[in-house]
Amino acid sequence: MLMPGGTVLDGAETREMVGAGHVQETGSAQARFAARRQRWCFFSPGNRSLAVLGGDSRSSGGAEAQVAHLAAAMANCGHRVTLIYGDGGQRNPPRELADVTCIDAAPIWRKPSSIAAFWRVLGEAAPDVVYARLPSDFLALLGALGGLERRARFLYALAHDDHCRPWSAYAYKRWLHAPLYALGLRSADAILVQHEDQRALLAPRLRSRAMHVPNLVRSFASSPRSFEDTAIDAVWVAQIRPEKRLERFLDLAASAPDLRCSVIGGFDPTLPLSCRVALETRMLSLGNVTYRGPEPADVVMSLIARSKVLVNTSSGEGFPNTMLEAWSLGVPVVSLSVDPGGVVAAHGIGRVSGADDRLRSDVCALASSGPLNQAMGARALAYVQDRHSLAAVRAALARAIPGTSTPTAAGRAEPSPETLS
Repeated sequence: MLMPGGTVLDGAETREMVGAGHVQETGSAQARFAARRQRWCFFSPGNRSLAVLGGDSRSSGGAEAQVAHLAAAMANCGHRVTLIYGDGGQRNPPRELADVTCIDAAPIWRKPSSIAAFWRVLGEAAPDVVYARLPSDFLALLGALGGLERRARFLYALAHDDHCRPWSAYAYKRWLHAPLYALGLRSADAILVQHEDQRALLAPRLRSRAMHVPNLVRSFASSPRSFEDTAIDAVWVAQIRPEKRLERFLDLAASAPDLRCSVIGGFDPTLPLSCRVALETRMLSLGNVTYRGPEPADVVMSLIARSKVLVNTSSGEGFPNTMLEAWSLGVPVVSLSVDPGGVVAAHGIGRVSGADDRLRSDVCALASSGPLNQAMGARALAYVQDRHSLAAVRAALARAIPGTSTPTAAGRAEPSPETLS
């Protein structure tokens, strides 16, 4: 996909900007990677990761999108990649999307035969690496596969801060799901954290298995978008559900009628109809708010590139994809409360307001000062280039996957990054 003013990360010659320089992967790099070809199996229940692989990200959350992006990246690097998806129906034949073999084999309790089919597909895939990113009752089966095969490595990536503790991962039937999820966490060979604060949230007995692996940003603008070319003052992007707190963004718009605001995202199917009607009615009543609904990824990126500020009003997150997407274009972020791992404050790539009145003043400041906005945007772009490139993700994953060993300062052996390159 072509990003506004950016570089495409598809194809054999992937180009990434890292820090102030460029790292170009050539055909010889691809050949080295293929020589160490691995079998990856991604588990993503439901159909959202499948949709992202097929080019439709309108209904996906950040976790499902990250699964799809990483699966496609591993396939593009020469690995054999399988995605297990579905709702237990197992009605669709296997198909290839972005060089990933997609198999409808996710299990559900009400259909016991689906559990047996899931286990059979896992065995046939014979993976070296198993990767999952969302809580599930069946994660322990992924860990059991590794124990039986004695070579499959189960990586579980935390998608949200609430997923660090089983009891907070579910809002329904905790008595059933939380113990099963806890068993799944304990079965993981490595628990991948998005930022270091998530390590501290894990139970003490799990922290030794925690490894930091950043979220993947697939492409970067060649330079920060121009402040003068923006037409939107503040943009809000998310799937609309209670924890995203869209009403707080609408409060901001109402308190600052001179701001040109846009809302992008569809309503979560679980949102009560009364809440949806109330939010739609309020958006229509605000003359400075444009509601665009769910949009394809390329349209979302184009709208963010035309914005002065991305605003996040969530009560909780993991590491928001929308923040990374904004920074990849040189757009600063103003967050009401979420600062994943403290990176917003530490790198000066936006502001964390903490209160509604401060949110208004922070957004207005960045929407009115071109030099301040451009300086933050430039730092934001440099940050994602350095910390969230494919090269950075592969180097981090190498530490979680056994491979060619190299000595460390402490005399221990750990995987070499070349295992994934």
